[in-house]
Amino acid sequence: MKVDFITLLLTIGTSASVLLNNGNVNSTFNSLGNAREMMQTATARNYQLRATQQAAKNQAAIADERYKNGCLVLLYKGQLVALAQGRPVYDPITKQPLPKGTVVCDGYGTTAILEPRDFDGDGKFQPVITLEAFTGNSQLIKEALEKNRRATYQ
Repeated sequence: MKVDFITLLLTIGTSASVLLNNGNVNSTFNSLGNAREMMQTATARNYQLRATQQAAKNQAAIADERYKNGCLVLLYKGQLVALAQGRPVYDPITKQPLPKGTVVCDGYGTTAILEPRDFDGDGKFQPVITLEAFTGNSQLIKEALEKNRRATYQ
C-alpha cells in the first residue's frame, strides 16, 4: 500500500511538474515568437530607414545641381515662399504661368520642375510644380538667394 501511495504521489508530482513546465514551454515559445516578431519589425524598420536615407541623398544631389545651375528662386512681394506641389507659378508682371521645364526653387531647400498638368480639373494643362527634390545645403541656398537679390525681377 505504501508503494502504491508513493507511486501515486510520484505520478501526481511528475504530472504536475510536466503541466507546470508545459506552461513554461508555451511561455518560452511565445516569448521566442514575440522576440522573432520584434526582430523582424526592427529589421524592416532599419531597411525602410536606410532606403529613405538613400532616397534623401539622391534627392539632395539633384537639388544641389539645380541650385548650382541657377534655379529660379520664387518670391512674393520680395518675400520667400515655399514651393507647393501641383501648384502653378505665375510671372508677377504678365500674370502668365511660367513655361514648362522651368526649374524653380525656394529659400528652404526645395527645388522643382514645372510640368504640364490639369491641376484644377478644368481640362486645361498648365505647368505646375512637380519633381521636387530637397537639399539641406544652406551654403548653396544662400548663394542662390544672394544671386536672386541682385536680379531685377524681384
